[in-house]
Amino acid sequence: MDLSARVTYGCYSKHKFNPTAYKLSPYAGQDEERTYCDEHAHFGKDNLKRIPALLVRGVMLGLWSDQINGDAPSLLWTIDESGWIFELRITNLGQAQYHGYPVLPDDAFARHVLVRAREAFNKEGEFAINEDPGARAAIAAAETFYR
Repeated sequence: MDLSARVTYGCYSKHKFNPTAYKLSPYAGQDEERTYCDEHAHFGKDNLKRIPALLVRGVMLGLWSDQINGDAPSLLWTIDESGWIFELRITNLGQAQYHGYPVLPDDAFARHVLVRAREAFNKEGEFAINEDPGARAAIAAAETFYR
């Protein structure tokens, strides 16, 4: 089965500034550098319904890691129309479920994600633009955001 049809998302309290708003318990792990969807990227509960399309966008642009756990990559990336890039880590391999967090503007890896997205978007036959009309705007916004 195609990866874009299998990927799912599950909220994770580690990357929520206000986890109780998502009916999650506060994160109890180590508090190393974290980014928050709802605080940093202002990607709140109202945006959750957009996540399936964002996951598909990342897969269709080929934004996944070479590290493969079973039949799903360990990491995926996607680009939102706001310009934010989100990194997603595998949470449940059996269900191809991921949790995600925003990539901060000073993260140099964002440039690598953008190069791959641009290449895939512009390569003949690799990305079906009619399947994701927001992809061009998302890439353009991210190129401005991550200068």
